Amino acid sequence: MSIALTRRRFILGTAGLATLPAAGLARASQPKPADVLVIGAGLSGLAAALTLEAAGATVTVLESQRRVGGKMLSFDSVPGRPEAGGQSIGPGYGRVLAAARRYGVQLEDALPSMRRHGKIELVLRGRVIDAEDWPASQDNPFPEGARDQMPWQYAARLLNANNPLDPADVWYAPEMARHDVAMHQFLRGLGASEASIALAYGTNVSYGTSAHDVSALQLMFIDAWGGVQRRIQPTAVYRAPAGNQRIPEAMADALEREVHLGQRVVGIDTSGDGVTVDCLDGSRYSARAAICALPFSVVRELKFDPVLSGVQGEAIRTLPHQHVTQIALTAKRPFWKEDGLSPNMWCEGLLSRTFAHRDAQDEVVSILVSAYGNKASALDRLGQDAAIARVIDEFERARPASTGLLEGVAWHSWGLDPDSAGDWAVFAPGTVTRFLPAMFAPHRHVHFCGEQTAVANRGMEGAMESGERAAIEVLAYL
Repeated sequence: MSIALTRRRFILGTAGLATLPAAGLARASQPKPADVLVIGAGLSGLAAALTLEAAGATVTVLESQRRVGGKMLSFDSVPGRPEAGGQSIGPGYGRVLAAARRYGVQLEDALPSMRRHGKIELVLRGRVIDAEDWPASQDNPFPEGARDQMPWQYAARLLNANNPLDPADVWYAPEMARHDVAMHQFLRGLGASEASIALAYGTNVSYGTSAHDVSALQLMFIDAWGGVQRRIQPTAVYRAPAGNQRIPEAMADALEREVHLGQRVVGIDTSGDGVTVDCLDGSRYSARAAICALPFSVVRELKFDPVLSGVQGEAIRTLPHQHVTQIALTAKRPFWKEDGLSPNMWCEGLLSRTFAHRDAQDEVVSILVSAYGNKASALDRLGQDAAIARVIDEFERARPASTGLLEGVAWHSWGLDPDSAGDWAVFAPGTVTRFLPAMFAPHRHVHFCGEQTAVANRGMEGAMESGERAAIEVLAYL
């Protein structure tokens, strides 16, 4: 999964020294001063840095990893280049699309292929249930009028049909607190049975670990925002054939100063007139202001002086980030042509979700296994090799035609990744209206961005939105 870095704008700086014995090593040379330090070279940090530079500020970007992109990660060595993070680009991702155009990253519309191959197989109790048999299946807990809906459709459609939010609403405003309840409570209030909720929401949980620990208000906003995306352009979903990670790489390459890779920040001191940042390797950077573009699951491990307090401190200490584990598989021959079933599956076990990835000739060349929440955590506890063996075993039991044909070729756990400690943010019941917008208020001369702080968009677009917002805050007093 490691990605070789040859781009001229990247430097390792003193990163390599952190892994060597300390004795005899000289302290890192004093970095060039900058107006602003940006901590994190994901989409939000890069968007902030480019916005600041466009306004004439000098910026130093610090990144703990030896790559840029943050939670955007392409499995470059895998056929079809599945994305471990940053899966697809919606038609309303204005900032992301503009960045791809501006910095020369080619995009293609993936929707035609997705529609041609959109069938998803349902796997319950270790066996495939055909969609035609599902309405009459004894495993179907849904009420009359909804028994033809597949498990991945039921909760989403119920939410969409009963979503009280208008896209123009300030979804995190105090008056929205009545909707800031557990998704379980919301669905039960609409008449959904416990069995229906357990299957439809609790089997493959995209937000939280169950319907009990995610706010319905967050999912209402995501649903309303998704509707806006579809209205902008209902017939397009974009991806970069060379890998979506090429977008942040191109953004980093456009910076006036190199991204300092391998610089793991451990402390932020804003007790004086500016900001001083300390890194694990002993290097120190100072500036008039800083933008922290890290997920809160990482921010909570940093030492702040003065300390974070109040609602902001509570949010940074407690806001969860979704556990996601991705495993890429290849097959020695196309077994799906033998059993006549789709490689795309929605499964009850740790196999979770599978997605076929295709080459330019529209042939399946790899399969991505995506596990979320407790399933991701369970795979993580097994360790990489055992996790790959487990999903292959479950795959073979559900699809006997695949026996002996599958090989695990890539793995990434966002929960175990020390630079992310999870993927997207999950708001627990009652925390949307409690934490937003206080949780990303400036902390003296430190400003916060990242997908978790976006209020108008989600995902990649939300990350860039938040970076621009933080940059504008800083420019107001530079």
